[in-house]
Amino acid sequence: MKLPNFPSLPAVRGRLSSAPSTRRTSRAALATLSAVCVLALSACGGGSGGGGGFFGFAPPSGGGPAQGDNGQDGGTQPASFALSLAVEGSGDVESLDARLACGPGSCTGASADYAEGSTVTLNATPAHGFVFAGWQGTSCEGGDTRCVVTVKAAQRIAAKFTQAAPSIPAGTWLKGDTHVHDDHSSDGSAARQLNDDKGPGNTGIADQIGQGTRMGLEFMPLTDHRTYDQHYDWNWESPSLLLVRGEEANGSPHATVQGGVDSIVQGAARADRQPFTHLQQSIWDAHSQGANWTVAHPNDGETNADGSFNAYANVQGVDLVETWNGTPSPETVLADAYAEKLWNAGFRFGIAGASDSHMRELWDGEGTVYPISNPGMPATQLLSRAYNERAIVQALQRGHTSLSYDPNGPFVSIATDLRGGGYTAIGGDEVFVPAGTAGHLRIDVRRAAGLDVFVYRAPGKSAGPLKSFKPKTDAESFIVDIAAGDKPDWYRAEVRGMSTPQPWAPVSVDEVKATVSPIFVSPAPVEAKPATPIPADAGTEDGALRVAGARGGFAGFPDIAVADGALHFVAELHGASSSTVVYRQRDAKGVWRDAGRTLSGQGQARFPRVAARGNEVWVAWEEDAVQVPHRPEIKLRHSADGGANWDATVTVRAVEGRAEHPAIALSAGGKPVLAWQEIAAHQAFDIMAQEIGTDVQPRNLSAAGKVTDPGIASDTRTPRYPASVLPSVAVAADGRVAVAWQDDRSDKDPLWTGAASYGEGTTPDDWQVQVLVREAGGAWAAKPAEIGTSDRADRHPQIAFGAKGELVAVWESKELAASGRNLSVRAAVSGDGGRSFAAPVVVGADDKTMSERPRLGVDADGAVRAVWYDSRSADWRWRVMTAVFRPDSGWEPGTLLMARGNNSWPVTAGGQVAFASTRNAQRLQRDPTQQVFLLSLAKP
Repeated sequence: MKLPNFPSLPAVRGRLSSAPSTRRTSRAALATLSAVCVLALSACGGGSGGGGGFFGFAPPSGGGPAQGDNGQDGGTQPASFALSLAVEGSGDVESLDARLACGPGSCTGASADYAEGSTVTLNATPAHGFVFAGWQGTSCEGGDTRCVVTVKAAQRIAAKFTQAAPSIPAGTWLKGDTHVHDDHSSDGSAARQLNDDKGPGNTGIADQIGQGTRMGLEFMPLTDHRTYDQHYDWNWESPSLLLVRGEEANGSPHATVQGGVDSIVQGAARADRQPFTHLQQSIWDAHSQGANWTVAHPNDGETNADGSFNAYANVQGVDLVETWNGTPSPETVLADAYAEKLWNAGFRFGIAGASDSHMRELWDGEGTVYPISNPGMPATQLLSRAYNERAIVQALQRGHTSLSYDPNGPFVSIATDLRGGGYTAIGGDEVFVPAGTAGHLRIDVRRAAGLDVFVYRAPGKSAGPLKSFKPKTDAESFIVDIAAGDKPDWYRAEVRGMSTPQPWAPVSVDEVKATVSPIFVSPAPVEAKPATPIPADAGTEDGALRVAGARGGFAGFPDIAVADGALHFVAELHGASSSTVVYRQRDAKGVWRDAGRTLSGQGQARFPRVAARGNEVWVAWEEDAVQVPHRPEIKLRHSADGGANWDATVTVRAVEGRAEHPAIALSAGGKPVLAWQEIAAHQAFDIMAQEIGTDVQPRNLSAAGKVTDPGIASDTRTPRYPASVLPSVAVAADGRVAVAWQDDRSDKDPLWTGAASYGEGTTPDDWQVQVLVREAGGAWAAKPAEIGTSDRADRHPQIAFGAKGELVAVWESKELAASGRNLSVRAAVSGDGGRSFAAPVVVGADDKTMSERPRLGVDADGAVRAVWYDSRSADWRWRVMTAVFRPDSGWEPGTLLMARGNNSWPVTAGGQVAFASTRNAQRLQRDPTQQVFLLSLAKP
């Protein structure tokens, strides 16, 4: 049928929008517009912010009448009125129909026309540190963040946010360490270091955990060099010490990362960019995981021999700097100078103390504990809101730290009342007050009788102390009058005293006994002034919707599913001491049901996954409520009405060990098929799978053919427990089920690097991808197919079935080198149901770039789409890359989505892409803002 010669849709829209918004539109124009919409099979409507929809987002095709069309057919059409938004303060306001959105300084899409009588639901989300103060220009009253507006005339509605009143910091000071090694590191013990990493090991995970417990620590990471494998060891558990996930990342310079979800890979330096580019990208990668980033021993990486800065000192976003490494610490003076120079240049970070413990010979000789190289010497103490990993990581990120010679030695903290409400800011905080504001510093010291307390102010030690005190008792407080200036300033305190002579240090010297992160004071937020700046953000507006997360907070690790045109979204949302799973649903017309709801408890819920078919929706996640020891469980919730109502949470798996990282898909019969990784004492990590409602017990998919060995007591590097981790699951239209995972059983010594007589450095394991298929009849294959090669680490696999039944696998691949090598995304396709795969190909090839964490989804036309985050952008930012596989033509070259900010952890389904983004962060430092956005790649 030949279509009538209607005017173009943009032309019609322009003609309509040119008329006054309060004027009744002509019946002929509306009829023409309606005809164009129907014949084009696309949804109409949209704001004046460009392209229709919220931030220019095009609603999915096939929807019914646009919001504002009351569905009348013929007769007098209702008037159309403009509804516009504004924001006062810091927060976001959006409409559920995705046509209106406004944030501070970013009100693109803040006006749209609605038919008279339409109802529009608005939601307000305050930034962290702000509270919602109410609506203006509407009848909505009180502090309800939800407002339903009935359109009767043109309206301008403002959402008002006010800064929360300052409060006294709450929490408990916990004693710990930020930098501890065991023999999963290449040089984890003396025998390894003295024999080029080829000697036996004698410092196992259990040894360091035991010693940390004896030292009285309450938290501790094991930050092994350039590896995450220590967390795949069954010994990584303690009933008395909170273990925080950690790593000493990078080749040079070193950094410690606390709270990461996997190894932070430092890629190759590029001759066409600044020499610190790859280090900066590594920081952003860690922050995309919600992890804390600490500069390790800056005199060995960030400075030249004379103490001057090298290029690596230009990186921004550092959370902490090790100003104290080892006890006694010859590095302390130099590290202090390093930190003070950066603070004076506008950098803002706290300080960390680290034992950098490697050698048990220095702390376990014939029953005598020497005061050197013990975990907790020095100790990092932090003010934590709860006793869990999330709270500890956040305290580190905020710099709420105080360092002590040992866990029971002198202690100092600092606080100020400059912003009112009492002493509401502590070491690590930034205080923004007008010049001339008068207040006080309070310095609290414990166990410091007879020692010297010095208070320093910018520019630091070079100017001498601002004040000094000598406590007479073991618990004293000192008050110092201060006034805010018109330039950035900072204050810190330090406790010093003479050392006790020891056999290895017979001369008594003046040394640091305790020190604390500074309080930063300035009229407004400060921008760092590095010698070499980071390139300006070259990103453009992409029209993506913000769907989770508040400014100043962290949201990440999203997942989406599309069923019958409806989109189901989940993500991980971090609170002050919690991690929760949030869910949202958008219907086929592009309208969100509500602002979202929390599916998990208020504990430690992570890594959500969603699957949907029709109105059946299933969400799985891991939840670790205990943590001492870690006991994560696999949780599942079900909705039978498209996400409107939810059944109670079901615990799918709880063991005396760890059940982690669930993956989910729906079987041909609509039942959830779950896969996860699981470990218990004296066992290896294995992949478990269960079809809920069919299988009575989960099935171990990876144990067959795996050889384990407890090793010998005299060498901590001899145990053999090959790990099978990070599963992905897919279901074909004909009922086949496939599960993929990464597996290191082919490595010479899985989870280790070298043993007696061989090995050098911490090289990655020979991880390979394994895929096991269950036929439609219900029988699992006898053994998995293996993808990958012995000269590369092939990790983080994802699989999906295409429209023609092909099974597509993607993963990231890396040379077997500790650092300085780039990750690439590789893919292989099986045409025989997963029994074998064609030779791998590189997707979106660029040998100068890092390509990480691929995910797969199926577009509306049945094509398999890959998305990942990638570092090839000229402004260094991580950006989402996407490529499509078609059975007849293979992989497309790929497209880089040049949106603002660092964009990471993308997922895709039905032509939609969700990803985490820092686009609303105001500063490169000290702004943790990461939110989750949704973008349509489908053509309107």
